[in-house]
Amino acid sequence: MLVLVAGCQTTTNETAETAASRSQFRTEIPENLYDVAFANAMAQQIAIGCPTLSVDRSRIARSMKATADDLEAKGYRESDFKYLEENMPRKRIQDDAIRYIQERGIVVGVPETMCSAGRSEIAKSSTIGTFLKG
Repeated sequence: MLVLVAGCQTTTNETAETAASRSQFRTEIPENLYDVAFANAMAQQIAIGCPTLSVDRSRIARSMKATADDLEAKGYRESDFKYLEENMPRKRIQDDAIRYIQERGIVVGVPETMCSAGRSEIAKSSTIGTFLKG
């Protein structure tokens, strides 16, 4: 998530902005931001648990930058990114990670189950899979 914040530039066009329009950006995490952050987190966990896989940091950085650019084009500013980062829905992330682990039959501490999940993601070319190499 920090890569996303670091990769964004401050938008200076404030001509039509009001307090109400700014607050809309802080009510909910944009889905594309959440999806990239979640995929990043899961790819990192898979790589930690599987000795034959690693994360593709340059691919993650490019994806985070593209997401930041897309959100900036929609009016998000650096202060919005900082707010979103500080207010990531921890419970949602935890619930989604548990669901992901259960659905894929991952057994924590058993590398082959992590490797199998990672290889499956790579084969599907999912976002998680594109963040893995090995």
